Amino acid sequence: MSLAAGLAESTVRLATPLLLAAMGEIIAERSGVLNLGVEGMMLAGALAGFAGTIVTGSAWIGFLIGMGAGALLALLHAVLCISLKTDQVVSGIMLTLLGTGLTTYFGRGWVGGDISGFGRITIPVLSDIPIIGFALFSITALDYLALLTVPVVWYFLFRTNIGAEITAVGEDPETADTAGVPVFKIQYACVLLGGVFAGAAGAQLSLGFTNFWATEMTAGRGWIAVALVIFAQWQIWRVLAGAYFFAAIDALSFRTGGSVGDVFLGQEALATVVNFLVNPQVMQTYPYIATIAVLWYVMRQGNLNELGAPSSLLKPYSREQD
Repeated sequence: MSLAAGLAESTVRLATPLLLAAMGEIIAERSGVLNLGVEGMMLAGALAGFAGTIVTGSAWIGFLIGMGAGALLALLHAVLCISLKTDQVVSGIMLTLLGTGLTTYFGRGWVGGDISGFGRITIPVLSDIPIIGFALFSITALDYLALLTVPVVWYFLFRTNIGAEITAVGEDPETADTAGVPVFKIQYACVLLGGVFAGAAGAQLSLGFTNFWATEMTAGRGWIAVALVIFAQWQIWRVLAGAYFFAAIDALSFRTGGSVGDVFLGQEALATVVNFLVNPQVMQTYPYIATIAVLWYVMRQGNLNELGAPSSLLKPYSREQD
């Protein structure tokens, strides 16, 4: 396999958990509820999916169990933020800590085990296309599923009546409520759906990428997914581009030898700097540095609405205020 083909294939597979988690997050945030618990939900999905696959012997059943685990944590977030009006940021961080703690404790017995998981599905002829053929047409069912969710979520949010109601709730829940839109039901459904996607993202890591369970194996991808939605200004196709951008950096860090700077013969200082920048360990920090930069930029702005966020994001709605 050529370097370009290998990079393309790794990029597609590494983008899958980011896409799944970000699609769920954008649905939840479009309804006005921020979910910072994506990382914890992904961990719950990864462990539940792995354990479920070992117990049942079916990767698909394990995947569904992983989605259910993400939904359970999302339900807790919905109760706290929608029904009890708890601060959404505090609740989300608490769920990340809870998910990390629970999976670390209950996952101890599963560390070191492995499963067959999801195998590659190769499409004849198309998989022979140079570079992109192997990357797009010789991947797992979950990778195909992640790619399919992008146009489906776009159509659901922007071309259906339910999507219009979600947008209305996210922009002005009071007006939507007056017009007869079930605000609380929609927010609950969107948060739960976000949890299902986060659980699916975690299950993909253990069932379709690594085929094993390891403590904190999500490695901050949940936080990247949250920042990705903000970075993309809540636009579906920008999320797709951002996911592949971060995944490409991640993929490149696994394949560079850290000696690119050697081409600068006779310029030791420049060669040293370049070699440091392309060092695999250093490159693996780039997505997280970008995530911190995005969050810092948001904090500097002070007003999420200026970035394109739904107007009611982070603002619990209560009929008692009417």
